Amino acid sequence: MNKKIFGFALVFMFLAVLATPLTSVLAKKVTETDMEGYTEYVGTLGGANFVVRIPDEWNGGLVVGCHGYMPFNWHPDAQFQLDQGALPWGFLEQGYAYAASSYGEGGFAVKMGMIRTHQLTEYVINNYGVTGKVFLCGVSMGGAIVLLLGEKYPELYDGVLDVVGLKDITDIYILCVTIINSPAFPSMPPEVQAFLLQAKEDYEIACGGTVDDKPKAYERLSPTCHAEISIPVISVHGAQDQLVPMPHALLYGPAVAEAGCSEYYKMYVANPGMHANAPVQALALEVFDELVNYPVGW
Repeated sequence: MNKKIFGFALVFMFLAVLATPLTSVLAKKVTETDMEGYTEYVGTLGGANFVVRIPDEWNGGLVVGCHGYMPFNWHPDAQFQLDQGALPWGFLEQGYAYAASSYGEGGFAVKMGMIRTHQLTEYVINNYGVTGKVFLCGVSMGGAIVLLLGEKYPELYDGVLDVVGLKDITDIYILCVTIINSPAFPSMPPEVQAFLLQAKEDYEIACGGTVDDKPKAYERLSPTCHAEISIPVISVHGAQDQLVPMPHALLYGPAVAEAGCSEYYKMYVANPGMHANAPVQALALEVFDELVNYPVGW
């Protein structure tokens, strides 16, 4: 081959690589499966499992989901998380594609959850023909992740649906420690005790110490400290939620108001409603339409 032609070929190949979205390069072992009513794509991206489901009657929009807390030594699979509860299926029935990441690690994985979810969002947009609006939906710890992502990337996301999400990590850590140190703790079921002790440890791993040791680290992961939102956000909470009590859920609204952003925020309460149970999820799917049609009705 002529050296000049060969040189041009190398340059062309190099430019082609540069033009290829980074997330396309990182996605591995992607399998495609035709299911009844949708197509499923499963693979890995940046070391985390992911699932993308696109309905046959697709409206071009996308909902990216964020799962809740899992113990540090449990690496959840995105497939398991996707099939958990009514929310993912509800979005598919409304014509939206749905994507979810496993984050690649367990524990209090807010930071890694943000990284992997943002990465997955760009991957799906760049590779699956998204033409409509892009929304976030997070449950429990995932609620903290989507609130933080929505504030950080308003140019990427069109709205946030926070379902029983953590709002202030300092507050929830102190609540956890208070329960562990209470007289009632020894009489609690062993599985509840183990959960609380593991959660406390995972908070400290994620933040590098206790609240007293690393207060700024807890603030960096707290939506109440990042409430300058500029896209619509809806929170849905259960009135009888015991894992994330209502007083904790109510901390976010005042933080948004203090940031001068109340026009973008709404909160709905499911009564009765526990932690992400059926009434809470049903209400979340019901009010999702308000995010889609923002600012109508706000």
